[in-house]
Amino acid sequence: MVELAVVGAKNSGKTTVIEGLVSYLVGEGYRVATIKHTSHSHRFDTRGKDSYRHREAGSGMTIAVSGEEIVVFAQPDLLDIRQLQHMTEQQIDIWIIEGDRRSNRPKILVTRHLKELPDMLFENIVATVGPKRFGDVPAHFEAGDHSGLGSFVNSTILEKKAEIQE
Repeated sequence: MVELAVVGAKNSGKTTVIEGLVSYLVGEGYRVATIKHTSHSHRFDTRGKDSYRHREAGSGMTIAVSGEEIVVFAQPDLLDIRQLQHMTEQQIDIWIIEGDRRSNRPKILVTRHLKELPDMLFENIVATVGPKRFGDVPAHFEAGDHSGLGSFVNSTILEKKAEIQE
């Protein structure tokens, strides 16, 4: 399983970078999954909806199913991200995680303004997206260069992983 985090300050453009990267990689034939990591504690379901009411009544896991999608609402002690990734590892080529700065996985740092840069850069930054290249980070891309970033991820992360597995 391949993981890649996209990190940066609030409103730096992380979601836009992920949208472009997902679109590029899917166009190249990869199966992509995304995770939105948030440090805020809140619920994703809508108050008053049946699934919300099930959970309010005490259900530890609620699954909503339609003809177009399946949504799983689970308490983290019943189903965590690692378990979900393990269950889908044969179907997913790359997981792209928005946020989770403290993780050990490779990261793309997104900045919109230089003042957004953290005092100390995070570990394992493989590329930056924004107005300026930083230090010894291997690659830099201008905002909106989704094909350049996608090609970089394809050649340095996905194809490298495929070579190691062979």
